Amino acid sequence: MKIKVNLYYHLKEKAGTGRVDMEVEDSATISDVKSRLEEKYPSLRTHLDNVMILMNQKIVLEEDPIVPDANVAFLTPVGGG
Repeated sequence: MKIKVNLYYHLKEKAGTGRVDMEVEDSATISDVKSRLEEKYPSLRTHLDNVMILMNQKIVLEEDPIVPDANVAFLTPVGGG
């Protein structure tokens, strides 16, 4: 199935793109998407360890299954005070 992946903040800079169209298997999980991104963009390795992940604008966990036509977003934590 086809999904869209959006990378924000320094992840976008590391990958050189803010959007990736990806084909994944029907049984794919968020963890599978993360692994594929790290394979395609080695500069993302370790940078995807501490991120917030959204699928269709809802927070998800790495073991969650990908839904058809998903829009997956990886966001880095934002601090402030």
